[in-house]
This record gives sequence, C-alpha cells and structure tokens, in this order.
Amino acid sequence: MAYFAYQQFKTSEQNAYLQSFANLNTASHLVSAQIEAASSKLFLLDDAKSITQFNYTAKRILKHSPIYADVIYVNNETMQTRSVLLHSTKAQQDPNIIWTPLVKMSPNIAISSLYEKTPGYWVFAVKYSPDHQHQIWLEFDLMHATQSLRGLRTLNDGYVFVIDRHTERLIFHPDPTRIGSPSISYHGGVSELIASGQQFGRHEYYYQDQFKMTVFDANNPLDWVFISGTDRSDILAASNQFTLTGIFIASLLFIIISISYLIHQLNHALRLLNQQTEVADFKSQFRATVDRFLSHQGVQFCLYDSENDQFSTLDFHGNSTIIMCDANLASYFMPGDIQYKGKHQADPLAKKLMIRSRHYSLPLFSNKELIAVIYIKAFFPNFHTLVRMIRDYSEIALSNVLLHKKLMSKDVMTQLDNKHIIRAAIDQNIDNEHVFFALVDIDRFQRINDEHGHKCGDKIIRETAEIMQTCFSKPRAISHARYGGDEFCVLFHATDENDAYEQCDIFRQLIEKRGYLHNDQPLHYTISMGVTRVWVSQHITIDQADKALYQAKGLGRNQVVLNTFKS
Repeated sequence: MAYFAYQQFKTSEQNAYLQSFANLNTASHLVSAQIEAASSKLFLLDDAKSITQFNYTAKRILKHSPIYADVIYVNNETMQTRSVLLHSTKAQQDPNIIWTPLVKMSPNIAISSLYEKTPGYWVFAVKYSPDHQHQIWLEFDLMHATQSLRGLRTLNDGYVFVIDRHTERLIFHPDPTRIGSPSISYHGGVSELIASGQQFGRHEYYYQDQFKMTVFDANNPLDWVFISGTDRSDILAASNQFTLTGIFIASLLFIIISISYLIHQLNHALRLLNQQTEVADFKSQFRATVDRFLSHQGVQFCLYDSENDQFSTLDFHGNSTIIMCDANLASYFMPGDIQYKGKHQADPLAKKLMIRSRHYSLPLFSNKELIAVIYIKAFFPNFHTLVRMIRDYSEIALSNVLLHKKLMSKDVMTQLDNKHIIRAAIDQNIDNEHVFFALVDIDRFQRINDEHGHKCGDKIIRETAEIMQTCFSKPRAISHARYGGDEFCVLFHATDENDAYEQCDIFRQLIEKRGYLHNDQPLHYTISMGVTRVWVSQHITIDQADKALYQAKGLGRNQVVLNTFKS
C-alpha cells in the first residue's frame, strides 16, 4: 500500500516539474515578444521628423498599449530628461539604474533594472540610443505588462514569478501588491545557486510551514530570474485520492493489482495530454484516454471563446464550427463541477449538440474563466475518482495548450497564425507544385480608419479574417495568417495555377459583395491579392507574392494577380 502511494507521489512530483519547466519556457517567450514589440516602437519614435510628430506618435502608443507607462526623451548633450506625459523624471535620473545591452536584438537597445517611478509604482524601461546625442526610453507598467503570466500555473496552487537580478526585487507576482518588493523565495537559496554559476535548475526550501519546490532559469539576456513551482502539499494533494483508493481495496489483492495497473496507464495517458501543443491533438488524445478508461457512448468537445461568447466544435483537421452564441450560458457552468445528468436535465448547449441520453458534463476553466465544456455520454455512472482525475488533468493541460498557442503562434486580434508560423509552413512545402501562397491587402485601409475610426478598422480586420477562413477551409488551406496591420496571407492547396487564381478571386468577390454594417450604414471595402507558387525558399516565395500584390495595386486595386515567375 505504501508502495502504491509512493509511486503516485513520485508521478505527481514529476508532473509538477514538467509543468514548471513548460511554464518557464512560455513566460520567457512572452516577455521576449513584448521586448521585441517595444523595440519596434522605439524605432518608430526615432523616425519622427519633429518634436510635435514625436509627441503625437508617443501618445498614440501609450493610449493604445496599457502595458506602457511613459515615453522618456533624454538629451545626452544637455542631460535634460523629458516625459511625454509631463511627469516628474527624477526617478529616471537615478544613477543606480543598471542597463543591460540586448546585443542579439540590436547594439543600440538596452533594458533597465527595476526602478520606482513614483512611490509604490514600479517600472522598467527599454532604451534606444541611436547616436551620442539622445536616448529614447519606453517604460513598462508592471501592473499590466506581465499580468498575462497569471494564467501559468503548476498543479493547483503553483505559479510563476520573476525577479530582477540587479535589484533582487519582484518584477512579476500573481499578487500585484508584491511587485517591487524583495523576493523571499529568491533569497531562500536560489540566489546562492546562481552566484555559484548555476543558471538553471531545481531548488527546495522551507517557508511559512511549507516545503516549496521550484524550478529557476536565469539564462537569459535580460538579467532576470524566472521561477516556477508549488508547495509539497499541492503535490501530495494530487496523490491523496489514489492513496484513499488503495486503502479501500487493501483487502482484495487482485483488485489492488488491477487498480495499480490502471493508475499507471492513466498517468501515462494524462502525461501525453500535457505534451500536446495543438487543440486538435489535445482533443484526439483526450478521446483516446476516455476510450481506454471510461465506459461511454460518445464524447462531445466544445471550446468557448469568452471574447465573442461563442461555443464551437473542432473537427480532426482543426476546423472550428460555431454552435452557439450566448453571453449568459457561460455563467451556467461552475469551476470544478462534475455533473451526471439525464436527458431531461441537459443544459442548452447539450441540447444544441443533440445529446439525448444520460451524460457527464465537464466544464474546464483557466483562471476562473470557462475555456471548454466536455460531454461524455454514459448510460451508467463511472468511477468518480477516475472522472475527476481526467477532468482535473485535462483542465490544466488544455489551459497550457491554449495559452501557449495564443502566445507563440496566434495573432491576438484575429486568432490567425502569425508570420513566423506561416513562414515555417512555407518551408515545409517548398517545391510542392500543388501548394500556393497569397498575400492579401485591404484596399485604402488607412482611409477607413481616418473616416470611420480604429474600432471600425479593427472590425474590418476581424471580418476579413473570418471570411478568409471560410473561403479557404482546412485541409485545403494549410495556414491562414495575419502578416501585419491590414495585410494577411494564406498558404493553400490548388491543382494548378488556374485553380489557385480562381480560389483567390472567389475570396476577392466575397469581400467585395459583403456589406459590413457600421452605425447602421452599409460599408463596402475591397482587397488586392498577389499569388505565387511555393518554391525555392520562403523568402523568394514571399517576395514573388509581394511583387504580384504591388502589381495588383498598380492596376487599380480590387485585383488578383498571379505571379508565374520561374528561373
């Protein structure tokens, strides 16, 4: 009996470490993406031709990006420091601020140590020094900049926090009031390990009557320390249910052997859930797990989009289909709830999915927000502990899949792939004569923004993305992406150049004919497209599509131009 409990404890401990490693990787990528985005805005500010244009651009950046606190201009010759928001710059003149060059990004870019802008208001800055005459700082508001890390968790109680090595203060903590305070965990032994030369590893320490297990990573150009972990009690809690099960069946040896084998196999299957990076793969692995360990007559998997209040299903190719749009239905489900219902107690979503038998309803949450609902049809109740374990592990695994996918591969506004994902997809299809690449540009988009406002422009971008996904559905489409601003691209299969052109022209006609209502008035817009066959390299492919797009604009816009370039 003790052996089974110990084995389950070791499995839970290993799962905690694996989740912590994954959390550190995701957190590091998120922060790096934000620093890169800040660098591009600094380059934009440096291009300003006058003080008036500089102030206008800076205020627009601050208005539309709550993660930024202020823009600071420093004249190296006069040593004058100016805040765009006209705040005091006494904090920025502190000689104790330490700058770390980000050489891999640019020799002129550096990141500061943590400093207190005003009492209790902690920030850090990314600095661009194009010459010896001036500097431009873009300050990050830590109350906003790193709060997206709150979704990263280890088991139930663990979380991620980040420390500035120079000040040894917290840059991020799930409790915002802790930002800027000294880190107890860092001084619990991690700082000594880093000082000895160990940049990555595990550490355990004792704090507030609890043994803490952590994984730390200080191997990054920011001079930050990323730490993820949880309490030992959290690891023990994950194994308590199986210890109780073992006690209950202690008198029956053959049941002990059967349950032990079942637990071992279930843990292996659930670990595979944690290894998935795509929602479609997660769904497939979840179905395989349920098929092995639960008696059922079918599984229905529904994702929930909280921004649009949409419930949608997913096929095996990754195509989603919206089932319901209901702003109030999400409040029907509660975190941790597992219900076994008859057909007459089915909720509205189950009825929409045509579930007419007894079933389990398993809502999955991330940070108290609904992310999915799973229905398992079952004529008879299953072992509740198995159902609970599958639900709990699935909730954590799906939360990490969605967060990782959002941070690493998706455009935030449209949920299309980003340019890095589609570039990789082009590389995978080089010289495939049946794969084509198209660049899409919304015609006169700046005029739409100027005449109708950016909110209307954002809706036009989302509308274009939805129509593109509908027109180029998977598996015919390999990847849909937002390439930047009002520019999109799609990688798709076609039998030949004529077929590729026809597919793109159908998309162009759909956009042209579709009337978008803005302030109860129809608003029509058009697109231009450049199409080419994928070959040689991603750079040549994109360049040829770009040339075709440029030609389409030159022909008067609202055109599709096919580039048949060969060499």
